[in-house]
Amino acid sequence: MVPMKQKKMRVVTKQPELKTFEFISRHLTPAAPTTPAYLSLICPQTCCGLAGGQMLNFWHYFACSMEGFRKGFNDKADLESSHYNTDWMSSIPDETPISAIAIPGTHESLTLRGGPLAVSQVWTLEKQLRVGVRYLDIHAGIWLPTSTDINVRDANWMFSQGITLATVFSKVFHFLDTHRSEAVLVKVTLHGLYKDKVAQMVKKLIEKFKRRIWTKVSVPKLEQVRGKIIFLQNVGFPWGTENHKSYFFESNKLKDVERKIKHIKWHLCGHYILLTETPAAAHRHPKTLAKSVNEQLYDFVSKWKGIPIKGCVGILSMDFPNADLIRNITQLGVCACGPAAGHPGGLQTPGETQPSGPGPEQRPLGSAGESDTHNKNPLRQQKENHWAEPELSPVTHLEPVPTASVIPENLFQDHYLHII
Repeated sequence: MVPMKQKKMRVVTKQPELKTFEFISRHLTPAAPTTPAYLSLICPQTCCGLAGGQMLNFWHYFACSMEGFRKGFNDKADLESSHYNTDWMSSIPDETPISAIAIPGTHESLTLRGGPLAVSQVWTLEKQLRVGVRYLDIHAGIWLPTSTDINVRDANWMFSQGITLATVFSKVFHFLDTHRSEAVLVKVTLHGLYKDKVAQMVKKLIEKFKRRIWTKVSVPKLEQVRGKIIFLQNVGFPWGTENHKSYFFESNKLKDVERKIKHIKWHLCGHYILLTETPAAAHRHPKTLAKSVNEQLYDFVSKWKGIPIKGCVGILSMDFPNADLIRNITQLGVCACGPAAGHPGGLQTPGETQPSGPGPEQRPLGSAGESDTHNKNPLRQQKENHWAEPELSPVTHLEPVPTASVIPENLFQDHYLHII
């Protein structure tokens, strides 16, 4: 009996243009050309296999997919292990002030729910920590005076994020247990009608984790806080290190950053922590703003690597950052404070004069009461007298920062910061 000749089965892949796109997207960089000639170089067999309508379909799919692409931006929840950056602080010397380190952070770090007007991040807390984020912006409160847990929510619409503040701390400590070289900075904003009760609940949490949370006003050195959380002061949240908002962005555009840093860089060597945030207004999609802002930050950080004061940027807090932008920020290194870290002379450059000591608490120019605030604020008086703060020094007097109605011509000569 003659055996029958078996027919060769031809396997047809459905939508080959989609498979081709997935291959190409892994090989393209932001600067790579997207012409057919270049595509044929990186995937000659697959691309050449597309003909006629398939090629047209591919280009339509590719163009639509690349439309939302921006440097520094990511809105995909997946995180490949190749992007992990878990121990980047291990190479930083112990004596470095935290304020002198370029730190990537996230704005509204846990707002993953609530729709397009609320959602500010796509990665979970665990993924953010693994990719290298070391600053967390947490918004929290309670709905009822009988509540026993502080719930995390978004800043504008008060959507619950399904996690408590105590759980957030536990997750961060779990990460730090494995990565002892790291430190995580946390700013907590309290919301709702029961802020006083929430403050008391937070105080109990601090007592529970007091060995692992930095609550002092002074800026710690890295060796003092490895494996710990560092609180940043906020209105209604008096525990933690003094911090100021930067004016790197004006109307969502980076402007004169290098010139501004030259005026305030000596503060970054132990006086206070600098924080840059670009939150979207309540009526604007955070994702839309992040595409523009993150691209600017990506270009800025890439260029900044070759500048002598490259590490003097403080915390850069972002919505929807991608792994490349986060890694680039960590590679900026630290601000060169010199042997006199924490004092003006340590950063003086030829032809530049530095203040003789800490000036008045700075507010946006055009507002009244700068000198009055300077005289009344017990925190500032304490710093002038001692340059060192007690173990736990709650601020009992924090006035809200008024909005500037007039911006004078000398805005960027002496004042770039205000306390937040």
